[in-house]
Amino acid sequence: MPAGERLRLRALLRSVPAAVRRDYVATLIVQWFVLGIGLLLFHLVARRGSVSGFAYYQIARGTVSTLQPILLLGLGVGLHRYLPRTEHTTRRLAQQALGVEAVLVTAVGLAGMAAGAGIAALLGLPGGRPAVTAALIMLAGNCLCTVSLAALRGNQQIVDANLTMALGFGLFPLVAFVVADRIEDFLIIQGAGTAVVGVWATWVVRRQPATTEKTVEPDVRTLIGYGIRRMPGEFALPVLYTFPTFAVAVLMPGEPEAGYVGFTTSAVTLICSVFAMLTPVLMPRLSRLFHRPGDDPGVRRLLTVLPLLAGALAAAPAGLILLFAPALVRGFLGPEFAGAVPVLRLGVLAAIPLAMFYAARPTMDTLLDAKFMSRLLLACLVLEILATVIAESLLTVPQAAVAGLLAAGTALGLDAVGLAAYALRRRG
Repeated sequence: MPAGERLRLRALLRSVPAAVRRDYVATLIVQWFVLGIGLLLFHLVARRGSVSGFAYYQIARGTVSTLQPILLLGLGVGLHRYLPRTEHTTRRLAQQALGVEAVLVTAVGLAGMAAGAGIAALLGLPGGRPAVTAALIMLAGNCLCTVSLAALRGNQQIVDANLTMALGFGLFPLVAFVVADRIEDFLIIQGAGTAVVGVWATWVVRRQPATTEKTVEPDVRTLIGYGIRRMPGEFALPVLYTFPTFAVAVLMPGEPEAGYVGFTTSAVTLICSVFAMLTPVLMPRLSRLFHRPGDDPGVRRLLTVLPLLAGALAAAPAGLILLFAPALVRGFLGPEFAGAVPVLRLGVLAAIPLAMFYAARPTMDTLLDAKFMSRLLLACLVLEILATVIAESLLTVPQAAVAGLLAAGTALGLDAVGLAAYALRRRG
């Protein structure tokens, strides 16, 4: 990079308000704490349950990650977008969102328990209906806590949001593992604890300071209407990560390779977490900024270069994992998991373009239509499926699955760079 461009980039980064930097760093630290607990749980589950128990845990986590976006109805991103535009109805809107979510998870949970035996057979879970029930309880807790967390972040209550995240997704899962004897009990206790944290978090959402402006504030119908249009994309994004695990679990039922792929996608998630945390910090501020007259051209310039900077930064940890994959697998999982090394080395490269997407996402979610974002993510999911099918003729099944993730992530990252720049030019 020429010296002049480096100086301009530094000037842009220095122009970021101190409050934004502080909130981002605090949110990132909590996110790393949660991910660190997740990695520790991988290690503990692998030690307690061995290869078969680890595969079951990965499938259960994948089930939760796949169904959660559907049940959330796009409420998470909707609260980030619309709650900053409220003054008098902030708390009521957050509580109504949690109420809608509670009804959904209850209905789906009861239906899933009734069909538990068939679902377990489809996913290759040896535990039958109890295993499915445990996963559904974990799913319900995650959904309720996620809605509450989105409300706190949309209201820019960063301290409360970080406390909710640390308790619901970090501390409670670890406590649940310590007190549980079986994987099923672990998931049940975790889900119940997370649900309690979510209910508490909604009741600490504060009212925004009122102004003299008389504007129509968004209501729960606005929130649900936007969320339904956004839901296909919110579903497609986590499925980009979970599809490889499910594909291997279906094609190789009962084999440990599904756990290898799940570990790889978790490594990608760990790298991308640095950039995924930009959305809860930036999107509420951008929503308020871009929906008022006038904005700072410097903000638009910074948002334009941010995806490219994210890709460059993500290349460093991806390269380290690529180089030290054998030691990482042996240290985290154990020597009997050596088959995960080639899968990890191929799949971790997807973190680079996906980091570019996450850095562009706050801009796109704020300025682009909900249906447009959903169609983009769905198209990349279709590309992942097609790429996986094609790669199966050239690679092993686990490697083909992560190759599909790499292809979809590359398309998503490159598109995000162009679309964010387009949205900002149109705004300017």
